Amino acid sequence: VPLLPPLIPAAPPSVFWTEPFDLLDPQRWREVEVRGHTRYEVTDLDGVRCLRARSEQTASMLLSAVRFDPKVYEWLSWRWRVDELVDGEALERKDGSDAAARVYVYFDTAGLPWQKRSLDYVWSASLPAGTVMSSAFSAESKIIVVESGDAALGRWRTVERNLEADYERCFGTRLPDVVAIGLMTDADNTGNSAEAYFDDLTISRLPT
Repeated sequence: VPLLPPLIPAAPPSVFWTEPFDLLDPQRWREVEVRGHTRYEVTDLDGVRCLRARSEQTASMLLSAVRFDPKVYEWLSWRWRVDELVDGEALERKDGSDAAARVYVYFDTAGLPWQKRSLDYVWSASLPAGTVMSSAFSAESKIIVVESGDAALGRWRTVERNLEADYERCFGTRLPDVVAIGLMTDADNTGNSAEAYFDDLTISRLPT
């Protein structure tokens, strides 16, 4: 009987999920109101299709339900651009807890959807990049400042984060599945305004 070669399982694809924002697909994204409606729309900016987010004293989130194992797909990357920071932002206080651009990652932990553990990647008006802190509203949501101030205002910036490393740094426990990705521009607590753009969200096995 001829010997058969051992069965070698196929490697998972390098990219699990991507969002180029050529359109705002209602089957993929739903808006969750917090206080009023941030205006989210796909637009052309410098010849590129992307998502524009404009808040006028409002807060709502675009949320996509996507489940994956971040021990396999460790990397989350995106491009964003802020054209208007939040005047009066103070993320350590509830009355100042707004940001021009946020990317949320929600994990499969106990509680109602809004009570699950999350990483909140923020472009802050004033806190230095590298700041890690709890949300003023929940200790289960950890803010990670990845861009700060107005030095890059009006310019695209690329962010790449290792989800396993960030989760361990913030929570220090075994990494659960990711269950959703969210985007938000909010200025409801300060009563001011903000504007940002998002593009090219990607979940992958390796850094891009």
